[in-house]
Amino acid sequence: MRRFLKLKALFLALLLTLSTLMVLPSIADIAKFPIPEWITKTFTNKFKLGLDLQGGLHLEYSVAVDEALENKLDMIAGELQANFKEKKAVNVVAERIGIDRIDVRFDRPEDVLTATDDVMGIALADLERVDTEDEPNGIIHLKMIEERLLEARKSAVGQALDTVRRRIDAMGVAEPNIYPKNRQIVIELPGLSDTTTEVRAARIDASNRLSELLRAAGAEQVIVAEVKGDPGAFTARVPDRQARALLSSIFPESVTDDGQIIDDRLPAHLLISPEDPGAPLDPDTVRLALTDNARDKVLEESSDFRRLLKIIERSAVLEMRMIDDETLYGDTGVTYLRAVYEAGLVRPGMGIAVNRLSGYGHEKGTSVKDVYTFYAKDRAILEDFFNNLPAKWRLPSSHMVAYGREMMVMRRGQPPEAIWQTYVLKSRAEVTGESIVSANVVFNPETGTPEVSLKLDRLGADRFEQMSGDNIGRKMAIMMDDEVTSDPVFNDRIPGGNVRITMGQSPGQSVREAANDLVKVLKSGSLPARMVKEFEIRVGADLGKESVEGGFWALIVGLGSVIAFMAIYYRRAGIVSVFALVFNMVLILAAMAFFGATLTLPGIAGIVLTIGMAVDANVIIYERIRELIREGYKARAAIEAGYDRALTTILDSQLTTSIAGLVLWQYGSGPIRGFAITLLIGIATSIFTAVFASRVFFDFQANRRGFDRVSI
Repeated sequence: MRRFLKLKALFLALLLTLSTLMVLPSIADIAKFPIPEWITKTFTNKFKLGLDLQGGLHLEYSVAVDEALENKLDMIAGELQANFKEKKAVNVVAERIGIDRIDVRFDRPEDVLTATDDVMGIALADLERVDTEDEPNGIIHLKMIEERLLEARKSAVGQALDTVRRRIDAMGVAEPNIYPKNRQIVIELPGLSDTTTEVRAARIDASNRLSELLRAAGAEQVIVAEVKGDPGAFTARVPDRQARALLSSIFPESVTDDGQIIDDRLPAHLLISPEDPGAPLDPDTVRLALTDNARDKVLEESSDFRRLLKIIERSAVLEMRMIDDETLYGDTGVTYLRAVYEAGLVRPGMGIAVNRLSGYGHEKGTSVKDVYTFYAKDRAILEDFFNNLPAKWRLPSSHMVAYGREMMVMRRGQPPEAIWQTYVLKSRAEVTGESIVSANVVFNPETGTPEVSLKLDRLGADRFEQMSGDNIGRKMAIMMDDEVTSDPVFNDRIPGGNVRITMGQSPGQSVREAANDLVKVLKSGSLPARMVKEFEIRVGADLGKESVEGGFWALIVGLGSVIAFMAIYYRRAGIVSVFALVFNMVLILAAMAFFGATLTLPGIAGIVLTIGMAVDANVIIYERIRELIREGYKARAAIEAGYDRALTTILDSQLTTSIAGLVLWQYGSGPIRGFAITLLIGIATSIFTAVFASRVFFDFQANRRGFDRVSI
């Protein structure tokens, strides 16, 4: 074991240095002290403070999975009635029974024979025929397959989880903790005591409602953008319309002399900013903001976070629009994105890259060439660019600019990164998520590759058939929450409402993964499960501060007591164990930072417990060495035998603790899970520091000439 000592020592020194650098950004954020910029840029992973340490909002929602099942069966029942009438000219009554059955009743018993697969296909994917002895009487009983029932319940929770994540990400809440718990979704939003988030939530709520009123008044398109530096202000652009005149027509008696809009249809009072005489004429854009009274009211009610909750609980929106890479822009003679690029509006330093893509199309229809797109690492860069273009370079109301993420390899040998790109779309949505009955991953029988199969209702099927037939060779954009998630090409007319989407290969993602992700998006948009709030509590920043201080002093007192005991009782060997103990703590925090784990108050308790377990491992080794020395072993032999014989005892004791930690991690949630994570990480690092790191010090001593005594 005394071989390669210098290499081992070098390895420990490098590991300690690397671990310390990994921990520094997290500690600097918490303690608010500056560190060199190269450290923060190189080590970007950090561990997060939990809700109990920095305050925030804790929510628990139950997902109405049974209600989601009822809605699904109601849609299937309606489709069955329509299929029998259209395909067999037979009138039936399809009635949902409970959450897993449908009874199909025929006016004439002999019409049961018309229930062929082409009519019953939509139902037989998830249900099976049972109690067939009733069929001669004109009744078909359908019961949901048990596997499909369990899958649907699990899927309902997963859909709600994905929707909530997207909503919270769009709100700009930093480092949320969202996880499922049986049929519930737990949401922890640390740091929401910051009133900026609450004002932004109120502004988004008001701007969304104002957009609805503008569209109802005839605006084909409304583009809303936040004003930098003021979370309560935004601009609303209505292409091809006089924005201020349109507002006056919507609120003829609700606008005060000083420009305030006081109307019950809006969730908050808004202030219309006066026109800036020095600014360029821009009649289709108006700037609005929450009034001072509205902001004060938001802060008064912020303890309940009502505004933010409305955003979280809002249903997801899915739309299918046509991508337009062909229409020439104005009198430029080229497409819109190319015209913007060639006009020199994209300048170096903006963070925007322009790329000319290869064309696409189909021999039966259109061939699209000369396709341009803009790329940026941050969507806000692209949004700000297009929102601030001069009026003559803005798209008409019939078209819009949309954004989607694409995985791209930016540097050779590095993993792919998510890059935002632009799409020019037609403003009118051809099909929405309301028309989707089901979405599943299927395999192409000819190629064996995964595809996404959609089933649309009758109205959606008719629209989709016409859209696909008129646009063979063109691309369609599938949008989820204002983000383009897929852009397939139409290869043929698609009748019957059975849509099949062929997935493309993306860097870092298999075709199957892409198909599964798209199904999640489609299901979460078309079949959202209602969420019922069961519990809500706001943890104040003062409580979080007290928790941090209490946990910190518990850690200091525990660590100090152990250090004092080890140094006094085991002398020089005790100092070695103290170094191993500090090394152990640095490794724990570095591991949490690497995995982006959340440090909670129970997590601090887990670290304190780990200190005791780490010392226990050293105590076992030291006592075994003492026994061997008393039996007459030389110092070198006692060290080697002591470590070798103590190893099995240490592994046995840590194994039993790790089993308990795994059980807590698997079945626990929230604080229990945080405790289990730190405990499991601590067990691994304790074994390493006690068995390997501390032994290097003893082996260096044993390598010295004349070594015959160990200070233990």
